[in-house]
Amino acid sequence: MPDTPALGLRDRKRIETRLRIETAAVDIVTAEGLDGATVDMISDRAGISPRTFFNYFDSKEDAILGTQDMGEVQRAIAAGVASAETDDLVAAIVSTMFQIFGPMAARTQLKAQRMALVQEHPRLLSRQIHQFTQLNSTMAAAVVEFLNKRETTLPRDPEYVAEIAVATCVASVRIAVKEWIAAGATADIDSMYLRSIGLTRETLNTLQ
Repeated sequence: MPDTPALGLRDRKRIETRLRIETAAVDIVTAEGLDGATVDMISDRAGISPRTFFNYFDSKEDAILGTQDMGEVQRAIAAGVASAETDDLVAAIVSTMFQIFGPMAARTQLKAQRMALVQEHPRLLSRQIHQFTQLNSTMAAAVVEFLNKRETTLPRDPEYVAEIAVATCVASVRIAVKEWIAAGATADIDSMYLRSIGLTRETLNTLQ
């Protein structure tokens, strides 16, 4: 992946706390059921106060899904896409996605437990779909803004081009993660990142 500044102690602690909350939420709901789990139970398991819990998540459902703060996501997307080189928008989209979801990539057991809960509880699925819709819309809007700033001829429908570009990158990341897990999840994250970019470009070239 492109070089990024090393995380400071505060950011690392925030990521660690967030992952503890997510893990506690998934473990408790797996054992007690969605209705049986409470914010107090999750907070106690994670070693934090309920007040601290709400600094990270708005609800137990958001903790189970690992819902991202949309304000932080929007800032990360805007910065990532804006920094893209003229002809390397694919790398910028994939890189931004890895920056947002990177800390979760290696948590294969948590990912599997979360997927099982989503399949078991329809209201979690609808909430997850809403999160992904927001993410895709935010990313597509940033791509349109990037296209508008380029000194090249715009496509006739830049909004559609942006949506297709984002959807292709998302699918490539998903496939790269599946391959990484199937291979034992031992390779470094950079290899997954490069595979995602390669898949996206290969697909776009094939469709030309």
